Amino acid sequence: MCSLSRPNTCAGVKLMVEIERLTPHTWKNFLDAPAALLVLGKEDCEPCMTWIQTLTIDQDQRFTALEVRIGYIALDASGFAQFKIAHPWVSLVDMLPFNALFINGERAAEWAGGSIDRLLEELKGRV
Repeated sequence: MCSLSRPNTCAGVKLMVEIERLTPHTWKNFLDAPAALLVLGKEDCEPCMTWIQTLTIDQDQRFTALEVRIGYIALDASGFAQFKIAHPWVSLVDMLPFNALFINGERAAEWAGGSIDRLLEELKGRV
């Protein structure tokens, strides 16, 4: 299983894509990037960790060439009250993992679940 606490490995495989574990101090700057994929999950969410693992390994290398930052917020982590106030849509998320694509600080797309094909489709024409 992929662990965000071990940033250089995922099931013994060197990461190809860096996933930023966002903090209450880093989420604002992250979302203002030219292209940023925000993945929302929970610490004990197995599908969330599977999606993170899929993103990091990217065996077909369809994603690694794109200039998109990827960040993860565990919704059950403490300290994200300001994030949730600034983004009230988060309270409507009912399926994890949940993805939100931000382009220049604006939410451009959102979807539940993990699929590289869906991610690439959402990125088409945006980055």
